[in-house]
Amino acid sequence: MSVRFTLEKRTNVYGESPIRLSWSFGGRRYQSTLGFSINKANWDDVKKLVKSGTHNIKGQKAEDINFIIKRISLVATGIEQHFDGNEKSLTKDMMKKAISDVQSNDFARIEDIIERCIEGTVSIPKTETRYYRDLQHRYYRLLCDAEYNHLSFNILQQLFGRGERIAVPSTDFKPRKIEGIKSHVLFYKEVSYEEVFGR
Repeated sequence: MSVRFTLEKRTNVYGESPIRLSWSFGGRRYQSTLGFSINKANWDDVKKLVKSGTHNIKGQKAEDINFIIKRISLVATGIEQHFDGNEKSLTKDMMKKAISDVQSNDFARIEDIIERCIEGTVSIPKTETRYYRDLQHRYYRLLCDAEYNHLSFNILQQLFGRGERIAVPSTDFKPRKIEGIKSHVLFYKEVSYEEVFGR
């Protein structure tokens, strides 16, 4: 397979290593970290997947991380099959865009990502997407605001998982004082793109 997944040698403060992908095809090579870090003991170096039943310090489960890894492999295989015999037509920018589409949760079907790459359509325009982290260190992006029975909600989509959408009361985005805790608690804290994707 031309797409390889490995653990970087460097580790974070929790002793976890970033998962790196390397995609080589037709003389082009695209490399990037996936935004996940995992303890070396929880990495299956033969299967190139996170060991089942484990999770990282952020609470990101093996099943959710492996879901992204497998989707990337399927997308890369589909794209390569199209360009087989004319490998030079697949550019590094196209590879990068395809991987970004897999990680964005904007596409439910793998076929749509492959078709988008093959057609060479323009990348999705950058928008001011807002990202949040909950108390379990799970990451979300804000989709929209909503109201129901005079209550305000924020609709979030979980990242690095299966893209579940949740409705969270707007009050959970404001500091709240909890008995026994001196400082105010933010149940959903806004964070930067760099923190979410580790870039």
